[in-house]
Amino acid sequence: MKLTKEDIKFIDDFLKNKKIKHLDIRVELIDHLATEFEERSAYVFIEDFLLSKVDFILEFDKKQKKAIHWSYQRLLWVQFAKFFYQLKFIGILIVLAIIGYTAFNVFSLKTFSFFWLTIQAILMLYPIYYQMRYSKTLKKVQSVQSLFTITSLPSVFLYTFGVLKDYLFETPMVLVLYFSVSILLSLSAVIVIENNRRKIIEKYTQLVNEL
Repeated sequence: MKLTKEDIKFIDDFLKNKKIKHLDIRVELIDHLATEFEERSAYVFIEDFLLSKVDFILEFDKKQKKAIHWSYQRLLWVQFAKFFYQLKFIGILIVLAIIGYTAFNVFSLKTFSFFWLTIQAILMLYPIYYQMRYSKTLKKVQSVQSLFTITSLPSVFLYTFGVLKDYLFETPMVLVLYFSVSILLSLSAVIVIENNRRKIIEKYTQLVNEL
């Protein structure tokens, strides 16, 4: 049985009633459910078929949220690794190393730490700007939410600095390593966000127009 636009709308409304609130996940579910109903279902009425799939729908929603979240976390680490093997990012790494080495030798540890905090704050403000800009979309698209949560790992370095600063000031080499990893992770998060945000918003706009 070929589903009509009204049937697709009925599936979408059914999913909304089951608290499947993210558009990108709903679209995947609609595609899966519509295909199964048309090709393999023994049910005559779409509502009966959907009621039989409630457990599957809820489990699919849960799994997709995890899958989307971890896909962006992997992208963060892939981008971080590129600073050590991809030529253009190695160039950035060398420039950062020269600047960091100069600042470390010219300024006191406290001043050096202030520079690091300033850079980290700027890098953290970048995704916050887009979070505010896409605030309405964030609630509707799981991919957008997960994309911006990749900043949570770099931000840990900011939160823990106050606790660890006495130890870090006593061990300058660990301090430099701490700052280096945090800045590279923050830069990686910014790059991943910049590479993906437009694609996600364009896809979201397309999905809205299709439904």
